[in-house]
Amino acid sequence: MNWYRENKDEWRQIIETVSAEEHRSVQMVEKDTIQSMFLLGLSGSDLPIVFKGGTSLSKAYDLIDRFSEDIDISADRKLSETERRNVKSAILKTADDLGLKLSNPDKVMSRHSYNKYVFEYDSLFSDIPLEMIVETSFYQSVYPALEHEVYSIIGRFCQDRDIDLPIPFEASIVNMKVQSLQRTFIDKVFAICDYRLQDMQDRDSRHLYDIAKILPEISLDDDLKALVDKVRKDRMTSKNNPSAQPEHDIPKMLKEIIASRFYEPDYNNLTRRLLYEDVSYDEAVNNGVAVVADLDLFEYRT
Repeated sequence: MNWYRENKDEWRQIIETVSAEEHRSVQMVEKDTIQSMFLLGLSGSDLPIVFKGGTSLSKAYDLIDRFSEDIDISADRKLSETERRNVKSAILKTADDLGLKLSNPDKVMSRHSYNKYVFEYDSLFSDIPLEMIVETSFYQSVYPALEHEVYSIIGRFCQDRDIDLPIPFEASIVNMKVQSLQRTFIDKVFAICDYRLQDMQDRDSRHLYDIAKILPEISLDDDLKALVDKVRKDRMTSKNNPSAQPEHDIPKMLKEIIASRFYEPDYNNLTRRLLYEDVSYDEAVNNGVAVVADLDLFEYRT
């Protein structure tokens, strides 16, 4: 059964209305609605899963104004093999309940620390199926994580205007564990350094925008410094996080990234097209990583 079930005409009208009022594409509002339905299904499990990443910055914190197509899921502790299988089962069951079809079943293995689920769904606004991506990462435990309201575009629209929908939408607001802003900020700073070491630009400049949006919302204090140290220690154990190793000077790396303008082509060619506000490359850098580069926040402390 499709995600819109028997309410096809109603969903089309609702999405078109919200899209016009919020100046978002109908396909973005539609995908956001399906993402919220998916998160609602996962939130009903008793697994220690945590919603994180760029989409959480939008849906939980209302902090970024860019399109983010992926749902990033992790856990707040190390999972057993049985629990990893249960996470996979929960994801597949939730997708099946919504009528989503997994297009890459041969690429998803519960024993892997990272998986990318590519689901296809029937769109009300496209003649061909569209994609929704769910990524799971269990390299490190997520902390801090807290219970948080996760909004949909439609849910926020209705709440702001005190509107009741003509059809049930239980996923309008979902309560689930979400990674803290502080941890997301730390992960993104390390990520842009990791990608620089690996000479990777494609799709990664979005972190510059996200860092600039998070930075004014967090306190640059000793608690954050302690969290940086703890996260760095965890990231040292993974070969996928090279910049966390003691030989790398993060402030120095950030200054090199800024001076070389390493991420500028990707930012201008991709990230800016995903933004619903006008934030230039220089604005994103100057309000984000340039500030961090002049602090001792990410200096290695033994």
